Amino acid sequence: MKRYSLCLLIALLALVSCGRRTPGSSAERVITVTIPPFEWFVEQIGGDDFLVNVLLPPGADHHIWEPLPAQINALSGSEALIMNGQLGFEHAWMDRFMQVNPGMKVLDLSRNIELIMTEDADQDDGDHEGHDHGHGGPDPHYWMSPSAARIMARDIRNFLTELNPASAEKYDSNLAAVNRRITEVDSLVRAALGHDPHRTVMIFHPALAYMGRDYGFEQVSFEDEGKSPSPARMKELIDLAREKEIKIIFIQAEYDVRNAQSLSIETGAELIVINPMNSEWPEAVMEVAKAIGQK
Repeated sequence: MKRYSLCLLIALLALVSCGRRTPGSSAERVITVTIPPFEWFVEQIGGDDFLVNVLLPPGADHHIWEPLPAQINALSGSEALIMNGQLGFEHAWMDRFMQVNPGMKVLDLSRNIELIMTEDADQDDGDHEGHDHGHGGPDPHYWMSPSAARIMARDIRNFLTELNPASAEKYDSNLAAVNRRITEVDSLVRAALGHDPHRTVMIFHPALAYMGRDYGFEQVSFEDEGKSPSPARMKELIDLAREKEIKIIFIQAEYDVRNAQSLSIETGAELIVINPMNSEWPEAVMEVAKAIGQK
């Protein structure tokens, strides 16, 4: 009886083990993306062909985040890495990523984007060779632009087709569906903003430059070289908000909200928490548009 029970237990464990979806298992094809918004595009285009592993955890600040050893080692099970291309942690850790998995194919989604140059870009974070510090560089937040999203989707379709040519027709069909969704989001954003959206919003970290370029609004960042603003800078911001009649102050969920609350109280502008790192890309874009359109 004991021997029968032991055999049954072993059989059940084997069944559970075979049915579990875990990154790196021989039955799975794993693609790693560096930030959550890219997950949506890979899943929508790739369907069930790939398991998506996301490096940056929800709520983490990508400026200071460092991967845990377990996260780095997990890359050994990924056949491909899709990166933003302009984030400091990517460049700081890329050599280590490739040491763990030298055969891993890499897609840099920024390569075909018309990038916006800034005075204080994320690429300057981290001490990595080949990137100057404090001299600006490309703004990495291009995924917040529907026009850039179309380019990203096309490049991901091409990349997945290279990885799995047998599913090329499916990826083409899924890309068409993604493009329809992007067009829908674009239309909803334009409707929310109205015909004359020329207005100014305030935001802690400047993540909306590409949306502003697409839809005609301006963002004013109130971080001070990546840190909370000084008292002198706070006074400047209060004066600016009153002068431009700024109605909205955005802050990302991963940042300290206290200075934003002070600005909101002093200016009467509404404080709104947004999540550009939302893994549901349409939601990330629409929450910004709806907030601006209501003011």
